[in-house]
Amino acid sequence: MARVTALDVAAYMIQLANEIDENDLTNLKLQKLLYFAQGRYLAKTGTPLFDEEIEAWQYGPVVRSVYNEYKSCGAFPITLFDLGSDYQELPEDIKTFVKAIWDEYGRFSAGYLVNLTHEQGTPWSRHFQSSGGGVIPKDELRRYFQKNA
Repeated sequence: MARVTALDVAAYMIQLANEIDENDLTNLKLQKLLYFAQGRYLAKTGTPLFDEEIEAWQYGPVVRSVYNEYKSCGAFPITLFDLGSDYQELPEDIKTFVKAIWDEYGRFSAGYLVNLTHEQGTPWSRHFQSSGGGVIPKDELRRYFQKNA
């Protein structure tokens, strides 16, 4: 596999969500999980998990390509039938990393994760408050998650 995309990581998270009885993985929740995965991966390796930018939207961080892929699901859980990408080719070390993020954050509601991303001093809060949106720089994500690991 050449590159890991945010859609690939999202597809694996959707698979993980569909393995549990109470799948509550909405697009809103998925976006927050991608933010935590990208931030933690940057902090751990110094390189991005995926190349796509994360933007500061009103309800928190968003990867636009993933949002667009699953926006038709609205506020409903995303199921395997909705999958727009294939996670099967993800390297095992990436799957292990993403599973650890899922195990840590996947049990929380979308609302709780929104509150985490909206806390004072987070990369989202700094960018949304200063410019009303825009891209959250990867270097800022890395520094924040290294400091708050």
